[in-house]
Amino acid sequence: MISEAIINAIKALYTELDRLSEIYEELMDTDVRESIHMTLNYYFVWGNELDRLPISYGMFSYEGDKSVANVVNSFLSYVSNNSELSEIPVGKERLVMLQNLKITTPGGYQYDDFIGHSDEPLPSDELPEDLFEEGDYDDEV
Repeated sequence: MISEAIINAIKALYTELDRLSEIYEELMDTDVRESIHMTLNYYFVWGNELDRLPISYGMFSYEGDKSVANVVNSFLSYVSNNSELSEIPVGKERLVMLQNLKITTPGGYQYDDFIGHSDEPLPSDELPEDLFEEGDYDDEV
């Protein structure tokens, strides 16, 4: 069963990341994409509790990390509170939803620009601790 509300939330997530990429060009760097992918895999694909959310995605500035964290965390909070999510099996089916080629942002980007591609879900391992610690930035806050 395809949930329009969840699909629309994924579209909104990628649209917001597209908007941020105009401000922070590093958003599409491999390290950042992998951090976003790991986070979405752990919480959305595998349905783990949102007891602690990442704050560091490998951005070059505190503001960049905070902006990405706000977008990703807003998406995760919305979908976790949507009753339709429980009807979608964890694992591959949810990954397929994230990797929907029909979703294109206003800037012409697709999922792989923001989270890369994976044929199978990553394991449901705990996320690395550095995602929960403030990054090491050149521009001190």
